[in-house]
Amino acid sequence: MTSAASTEPTRRERQRQATYDEIVEVARSLLRGGGEMSLRAVAGEMGLTPPALYRYLDGASALEALVTRQIFVDVVAAMARARDQHPVEDPAAQIVAAATAFRTWALGNPAEFRMVFASPPVPGDAPHEHSFPLLANTQAGEGCAEGESLFTDFFGELFYRLWDQVRFPAPSRVELEPGVVARWESAEDSPKRGLAEMFGEHGVGVLWLFELAWARLYGIVTLEVFGHMDPQLTESGALFRATILEIGTSLGLAGDWERLRVIAGYPH
Repeated sequence: MTSAASTEPTRRERQRQATYDEIVEVARSLLRGGGEMSLRAVAGEMGLTPPALYRYLDGASALEALVTRQIFVDVVAAMARARDQHPVEDPAAQIVAAATAFRTWALGNPAEFRMVFASPPVPGDAPHEHSFPLLANTQAGEGCAEGESLFTDFFGELFYRLWDQVRFPAPSRVELEPGVVARWESAEDSPKRGLAEMFGEHGVGVLWLFELAWARLYGIVTLEVFGHMDPQLTESGALFRATILEIGTSLGLAGDWERLRVIAGYPH
């Protein structure tokens, strides 16, 4: 029988984990400050030589994977804190709170948002089917996949509970473009297929609304983060709230907007 004590990390394991934590924090600090997030730069900040860092990371892609995963963990944690300010019986309030927290995080961490949510793939890389369109840095490999799963599961669970409560109307298969339906249903390991199956016979139509909701949220937040709109609209949050209202209307929440808009930052 294995004792409980044997499952505790050893001193060496704790030291190694502490070094990984320091690597991530130093790398993110460089990223936030506009510096180069390279192995050489991180090693220099830590007082190490680049070869010494290779005892923990086997290259730049491993550094990106480590940082990417932690950024996703932090984003999801911020959204979860906002979600948990509202009762589980109120998924409408929870999803609006989570979306608003995502925007707040993105505006407060533009460099990290850019790295994880807006970095283009490396030319020549094989296409990667994200659970969300344009979601993450395809250079970050496993860290991206793990973080993406956290992000997808978070919003997917909220979206499912909202649909289960409201049963908002969704387009039928015949109302959608055949190519979209075929692509989602063709690959057995497709994350979109798995998500669609959560909604049973309504799966493809609900998933379409899920994609539209994400595209609208991602689009408005990206425009705000990159400063591609009137600064007053970003500062006031008016266009963001209008976008959330559009999303909510498509999900049967228009009648709830008076209370939900406060959660989305409407001035009291």
